[in-house]
Amino acid sequence: PMRLRLAALLLVPCLAGSAAAQAPPAAPVAGLVPRFALPESGLLLERTTNAGVFFDVLGRRSAVFGYENRPFEVWTYPQKILDDFRLSFSIDDYPVPIDGLAAQRRIEVRPEATTFVYSHSAFTVRQTIYAPIDEPGVVMLLDVSATRPITITASFSPDLRLMWPAGSMTGFVGWDAPKRRYFIGEETQRFFGIVGSPLAQDVSVQPYQEEPQDLPTRFTMRVEPDVARRSLVPIVIAGSVTGRADAEAVYDRLLAGAADHLRRTADHYRALDARTLRVDTPDDRLDRALAWAKVGVDKGLATNPLLGTGYVAGFRTSGESERPGFAWFFGRDALWTALASTATGDHAATDSALSFLAGFQRADGKIPHEISQSASLIDWWNDYPYGWASADATPLFLVALGDFWRSTGNAAALRRLWPAALKAYRFTAATDRDNNGLIENTNFGHGWVEGGALYPPHEEIYMQGVWMQAARDVAEMATAMGDARVATEARGRAERTREATERTFWMGDANHYAFATKLPDATGLGEREPYRGNARAVLIRENTVLQAVPLWWRTLDSTRAQGALDALGSGALATDWGHRILSNESALYDPLSYHYGSVWPLFTGWASMGAYSYGRPHVGLQALMANALLTETDALGYVTELLSGDYHAAFGRSSHHQVWSEAMVSTPAVRGLLGLDGRPGSLRFAPQLPASWDRLRLDAVAAGEARYSLALTRTPGRLTVEATRTEGAAPARFELAPALPLDARVRAASVDGQAVAFRTELDGDIQRAVVVVPALGARASVVFEMDEGSDVFVEHEISPPGATNRGIRVLRSRAENGALRLVVEGLAGTRYRLGVRTPHAVGAIEGVAVTPAENGVALDITFTGEAGRYVRRTLVLPLTPRG
Repeated sequence: PMRLRLAALLLVPCLAGSAAAQAPPAAPVAGLVPRFALPESGLLLERTTNAGVFFDVLGRRSAVFGYENRPFEVWTYPQKILDDFRLSFSIDDYPVPIDGLAAQRRIEVRPEATTFVYSHSAFTVRQTIYAPIDEPGVVMLLDVSATRPITITASFSPDLRLMWPAGSMTGFVGWDAPKRRYFIGEETQRFFGIVGSPLAQDVSVQPYQEEPQDLPTRFTMRVEPDVARRSLVPIVIAGSVTGRADAEAVYDRLLAGAADHLRRTADHYRALDARTLRVDTPDDRLDRALAWAKVGVDKGLATNPLLGTGYVAGFRTSGESERPGFAWFFGRDALWTALASTATGDHAATDSALSFLAGFQRADGKIPHEISQSASLIDWWNDYPYGWASADATPLFLVALGDFWRSTGNAAALRRLWPAALKAYRFTAATDRDNNGLIENTNFGHGWVEGGALYPPHEEIYMQGVWMQAARDVAEMATAMGDARVATEARGRAERTREATERTFWMGDANHYAFATKLPDATGLGEREPYRGNARAVLIRENTVLQAVPLWWRTLDSTRAQGALDALGSGALATDWGHRILSNESALYDPLSYHYGSVWPLFTGWASMGAYSYGRPHVGLQALMANALLTETDALGYVTELLSGDYHAAFGRSSHHQVWSEAMVSTPAVRGLLGLDGRPGSLRFAPQLPASWDRLRLDAVAAGEARYSLALTRTPGRLTVEATRTEGAAPARFELAPALPLDARVRAASVDGQAVAFRTELDGDIQRAVVVVPALGARASVVFEMDEGSDVFVEHEISPPGATNRGIRVLRSRAENGALRLVVEGLAGTRYRLGVRTPHAVGAIEGVAVTPAENGVALDITFTGEAGRYVRRTLVLPLTPRG
């Protein structure tokens, strides 16, 4: 449909007032913001601007979406207020106008605000943009420093329209001269926006008599140097879905309390950081990524005045459409994200997400796939196919609720959500229509793949992984609710699905799990073989990242899982910037396809969790760091939705701040790398740390309502963990189980200087040394005395934009029986360096040079073979005692 610029429409005649609009401002001007020290929540990323890189500014009720050195758009949910907002400047006695987008030099991103710095030989203007947490509006504060009086022109296109798919409205714009602001409305008088500034003078509203023209709306603000020295110039944008009076009230609150709203927004993020997990590791990049991931997830919580508060999926500009990325509510996105908010201790956010989705659950128990922000204004559930399109949101609801229940022990929340959980459980169980133990997609919604050659799957391994854990969680929650019958049934269903998954999907010849079964009359391609258990179905043998999902919750055979992780960690699926959905060795692989080759940080998080769950820390860390290092490469502070499978470049259609991508930095770090499992009355700390790390500190570690600090230090022959309870009075059972190399030998363990019993457990490529403190008081010190072991480490670096996959892949590292056994992959014709931490001398072998290094040696490994292809090598390096 033709797009209508509101500025080009006829005005309400009695409100036009063009003569008044041109009147000079009275002096002195009220409403400017006295200078104040801008608050800071503690995080900052800054650099010179990069044209075309996405940025956003988000509150619960409003948002700014744009690209550096380009105009931006403003939303107050569920409506867009304007787009194409930009500044330009002119200086007295300086005849050349200055385009603001060309003068935009720097960007500073903080959780509470984003600042653009405009620089010219005659002035510097700092434009600080923030979206108050709890108001449907946006504020800009202009900090002006100029040698002469400066006139700032703000230009925008009024574009009042509801979010997809409610459609466009017939709009109008007018100028309120006494209050120096525009009103933007439509014929029902329900949806309104207000834009203005105390210094604003209209220079653009078209007279009633003129033929409408597609021109921007513009207002000027003349700033004298002495005024600039005393004040900040505010620009306020407000919106409402209940009429002009409410929009004006929002505007007035924001203008009168501009400084206070910024302080409260900074306070919100300062409090978020204080109450949730904080991490200090030897890798500052990872620390920053985890801190920003908490912010990015928090900014995914949106409050729609017509629907409520829940997680939306992701953000980008809407352009000529009404779709700002995926900035509406999604079931599965919210539930994968909720696992991260629970892991970091933001339990209230998880509760909000679960409660929101439960409120829209279908009568038969299905959890929604999508809920548009305009859903209440149209017949969303009947006229559009998206509301119930997927099958995975329903079992994922059970997984997220189970994780929340274990972590919090919140009995009131469980009682409130248990009816929804029971209905979701019954719905999903009923999708196993042939009673073969595998839940089905056919007639119930897509799982992961939504189109193309592999669509439609009949039974996806992805769905089986989610369902196995969902059934286990239902059993645990049913026990808490006193429903022994459901608990027994759910445990039985989980086991039946586990057996059926192993029987159906494992491919011993390929050493990985298959993608899915497919009915033969369904359209599509794929290598097929007869499906064992259903004569009508065939097995799609593709090697995909989806097998990581059942690995996440350790539901698969431990020996087979090691083979699957070799596949997941290889260069066929793993790139330097994340995991492809489909092996690049497949005939179906397409690096530009949404479902057949692209890299998703979501998939990368799955792979990381699967690897850590089975004692494969090298595969887990490579995936975790691939996600973490994306935090500062595109939209500052945020992780994009998807990237090319062949080049380190995000898709142009990617939502550049994708909320579950942020979650896949947090969850693998907390549950995998750090091995934290806090519950009411118990805390487990089972880290799988890189060999190069000698220290770690964690604060605000959640175990129910209690909070703990943990500090780990490693010195030659000793590993020490100091645990301190910082909140909560009840002593907790504390289990410490750090991962050690297989050739390490623990000689003794002590708690507060007293010898205690310990045990060791083998798990994949690691062993765990386990000590249990039955009742952790205010503080405890746990010490392991040991003979050091041997392990390798990689210095993970982000590849430059546009780079191809080049990094080494460490698939296995096992030091035992006098040798260090490595399984590694690298590009043919390339030489790589690995660090080795070991007390032993390491012998050289063909194609591997050994040189001394701190705490061990360095290995220079050469790969030969067909140029440009990843080559796998199995290395056995002799270990002998030094001296």
